[in-house]
Amino acid sequence: MHIGRILALVGVVLGIGGLVMKGATSDAEELLPDLSQVAPVPDGISTIWGGLETWAQVVVVIAIIVVIVLAVRPPIKQPEDRISSLGTAVIGVGLLAYAIVKLMEASDDVDALEAGLAALAEAGAIPVAFTVDVGVGFYVLILGTALVAIGGVLGLIGSSSKSDEPETA
Repeated sequence: MHIGRILALVGVVLGIGGLVMKGATSDAEELLPDLSQVAPVPDGISTIWGGLETWAQVVVVIAIIVVIVLAVRPPIKQPEDRISSLGTAVIGVGLLAYAIVKLMEASDDVDALEAGLAALAEAGAIPVAFTVDVGVGFYVLILGTALVAIGGVLGLIGSSSKSDEPETA
């Protein structure tokens, strides 16, 4: 199997792993269900997948399926053809850009939740102002989508060098 195909598939696996991880981490997570009843804080911390809008979930699933199909199409030992490699690279770049946008949004949400917890601590509703951090899943997701894009680019490089060779009859 060509390295570009392998990287794309590893990227898909990492990306899926990142999607099922929590979007944020905090020691206050177990308090959130009770706090949400008295203050404007979420009742829990969802996975990255759970934080995506429905249309984005559909697009992500379709993109994952397309990358997998392109990566395992025969002939498996050769680089993907140019169109397939280009498709993999474009999907990887698109998913990478979307993952970065979601990371920035999550960073804003984390800051807002941390400020809300600080206000609750100041009011005496909780003993301390808990910190909230962006979950490591976002970084795993970004790494996975980057690997998909790199796999597509390597496929393009491999397919262009193969097409430069003279054909033998």
